[in-house]
Amino acid sequence: MPGKLTSVEIYTTSHRVLGRITPGSAGIYSFLNVPTTSYLEVESAHLSRLHQPGKLAGRFPVLWLVKTEIVAVLLSSRIELGPSGMARGGYSTTVPHAVHIALHGYELRGTVETAGKFNFGALMFEGDRIFVPLYAAEITAILFPNVRAESAALLFNRNMVDTMAQLPREERPHPAPPASPPPAA
Repeated sequence: MPGKLTSVEIYTTSHRVLGRITPGSAGIYSFLNVPTTSYLEVESAHLSRLHQPGKLAGRFPVLWLVKTEIVAVLLSSRIELGPSGMARGGYSTTVPHAVHIALHGYELRGTVETAGKFNFGALMFEGDRIFVPLYAAEITAILFPNVRAESAALLFNRNMVDTMAQLPREERPHPAPPASPPPAA
């Protein structure tokens, strides 16, 4: 496959997949939300079962996943998402909202960005995208709490969401302080 490979960590309801995908120049957000493709091709895939996280179930040159069965795709950097902005009129900035999400055997915590006030209905039901970005995210398997990961950005399948809540102020993640330069020698 031509193009730049991007490393991903993918969770389904029963498995964890590590591998690489080729999203093209538009980024992973656009690639996963293309409505004309129902599957995802993962190269150099390592497959493990959730109930045996330390044991490799298989190594495959290519593994195909059905998009509707993917719970979340974790990325190492926010830049790998590509453009994920919403089309909206006028000039407005996005507002971060810290949320807790339960979906098909997992709990997610992180930040979603919307144009203004948090609107669950708009986030979940407007538009035709399947995968929604979550930033400064952590994912935990409910039945296997030792299966846990953190990511700068992930995409979750909004069709699998059971519940979503805004986090109380005292539970919101605090942004990391800016790195200070090293002392001069």
